[in-house]
Formats: sequence, C-alpha cells, structure tokens
Amino acid sequence: MTVTWPTRMDHDTVAYWEGLREAKLILCRCRECETWIHPPRACCPACWSDDIGHESPSGQATLFSYLIQPTAPKQPPEVVGWAELVEQKELFVVAPVEGMSFDNVEIGAKLTLGFREQGGISLPVFSAGEEK
Repeated sequence: MTVTWPTRMDHDTVAYWEGLREAKLILCRCRECETWIHPPRACCPACWSDDIGHESPSGQATLFSYLIQPTAPKQPPEVVGWAELVEQKELFVVAPVEGMSFDNVEIGAKLTLGFREQGGISLPVFSAGEEK
C-alpha cells in the first residue's frame, strides 16, 4: 500500500501531520476549557473558543469499537480499532491494533500507542496488552 502526505495541509491540520513525520501524535487542545479535539479543527466544539493549542496525549487508550479489515491474500485480516484515549471520554483515534487477532477482539482492552513506518511516514498503531 502506498501512503502519501495529504495533498492539502492547512493551519488546523499542520501540527498533526508534522507530528506524524516525527512519530508523535499531536492533537488540538482548547486553551480555554482544555477539551481535546480530534480530528483537528479551528474552534473548540465544547466552548467555541478559537484559542487552540497542540499537545501530545499519553498514548494510553481502551478499545471502544473495531472493524475487521481484509488484507492481502493468505494473510489474516487486520483489526482496526476506535481507540478511546484515556485523556477524555469520546476522544478517538482510529488505527490498526497489533497483538489482537480478528477472532479474539475484546472491547475495553487496554491499548498503547505506537507508530508503524509505512511508505516513508509514521502512522499511528496501537498494541494490545498492559501499559508500557
């Protein structure tokens, strides 16, 4: 699979994409009410402030939901999870989950953020298991 950088980075998304270049997850966070915001946007959905900063979350999450993604022939399907970050209820990052096969997925499982080099960029991936 070929992964390319977005054709259009804008003021709201540049910190996210630049973070991925350095294998870091950088999310928007409102400076007024401290709400985490993902995907990136220009104003806070909680208080409507446009005073938005950027921070890295801890990388600890729980599996909220998932889908089973078919892969190449003769390869097992991949689990793609909606990982709810511990920093805030309903703060999700969607990414593959390693260490969890499609036939033993457990909602609520503890996940830890990592990165996978693919096509010259680092993409988020979660590992199932205890916190590191």
